[in-house]
Amino acid sequence: MDKDEIKKQLCSAVDASAQDIKAYADDIAVHPELGFAEKRTSARLAEELEKLGLSVRKNIAVTGLRTDIESGKQGPRIAVLGELDGVTCRAHPQADPITGASHSCGHNLQTSIVLAVAAALAKTGLMSELSGSVSLMGTPAEEFIEITHRKEMRDNGEIYYFCGKPEFIRLGEFDNVDMAMMIHAGEGLDHPEFSIPDTGNGFRTFMLNYKGRQAHAAAAPHKGVNALYAAVAGINAVNALRETFRDEDHVRVHFIITKGGDSVNSVPDDVRLEGYVRAGKAERIDETFDKVINAFRAGATALGAECFVASIPGDMPLNVSKGLNEVFAANAAQLVGPDNVARGINFAASTDMGDVMHIMPAIHPFAGGVTGALHSQDFKVLDFEAAVLTSAKAILMSLVDLLADNAAEAKRIIDDFKPVYTKEEYLAAMDRRFFSEI
Repeated sequence: MDKDEIKKQLCSAVDASAQDIKAYADDIAVHPELGFAEKRTSARLAEELEKLGLSVRKNIAVTGLRTDIESGKQGPRIAVLGELDGVTCRAHPQADPITGASHSCGHNLQTSIVLAVAAALAKTGLMSELSGSVSLMGTPAEEFIEITHRKEMRDNGEIYYFCGKPEFIRLGEFDNVDMAMMIHAGEGLDHPEFSIPDTGNGFRTFMLNYKGRQAHAAAAPHKGVNALYAAVAGINAVNALRETFRDEDHVRVHFIITKGGDSVNSVPDDVRLEGYVRAGKAERIDETFDKVINAFRAGATALGAECFVASIPGDMPLNVSKGLNEVFAANAAQLVGPDNVARGINFAASTDMGDVMHIMPAIHPFAGGVTGALHSQDFKVLDFEAAVLTSAKAILMSLVDLLADNAAEAKRIIDDFKPVYTKEEYLAAMDRRFFSEI
């Protein structure tokens, strides 16, 4: 069977499953769960995959899962990923009233894309026309939130890294995978369209604890050491660094005060911050991180306080496979028209898909059909077909191009790609970014 006919039949199979896939997406949307706690979400996705006759491995990295579809012929293994977790957005109309979790980042759409791909491949049996295999993964905890809670999970041995894909890498789930792809809901993409980034930021996380000396805030402030003022001095020092950041490095430094003191009537002696240092290259992240921490420490020195620091590795920057992007863009253009496929985009936020990209060819396109800013109460789906069904078709058509003809295109892309790290080098780089004085 030629490639065009395989693509046509797979796309028809997606349409035939549309009602079931939408029912799944709608169900997940109203039952959002935060990272490493996506028990119901994971169980629902596993249930749907098992209905297709697929064998599912569960509880990977706490709540993750994986199923494999084989062609019966030797060839590369391609992973198609969907993220299980929601993000905290209490104002979202579908937010969980207790946890504040919502799918205002559209991850319920991602796992629906995975389900649509699985349904098409399983129901048609067309993997037999290709060479290699497809691994469908539900990965937990893409959103880097609840840092204190995840630190406790790490201390208890439940996780090692703070996001799902680094955990999948550590646990060996990518050891036999040759390339990977996923599609995220876009921002500002309200009609059938795709945005395909070439670059994107990574980040590193810091936690700060300023220690001062408590005293009566009105009667004897001179006897205290104000940890809050030390933090403010540190913040001002960081802000003075901003004009030294180069535009091409895409540096962002942002943070929150998680504890500002205990009582207005006392000089604060215990103040805490959490924040990110982002940039487009790992070396720029580390370089900027050191400058920022020095600035925060200077605030403590100026006020006679102490500043204790913890560093946690976050997400790696994007390291996109250009060859894989080309294959996806060509198929996306067939579905939505070339004028609706934006190229050369820089993704200013971050994703742990960047970690995968550092060890193998991978891509992270964005799909249209949604409105409202990501992570906001206004995020919602306008066009389910564009957001999920067309996205699944683009992935399936790309899989055909990659794995047809004895997987010649996939093999070419793999040969041309130069990974930044081996798995062992990646894990070592992540571990170097861990340290704690807290």
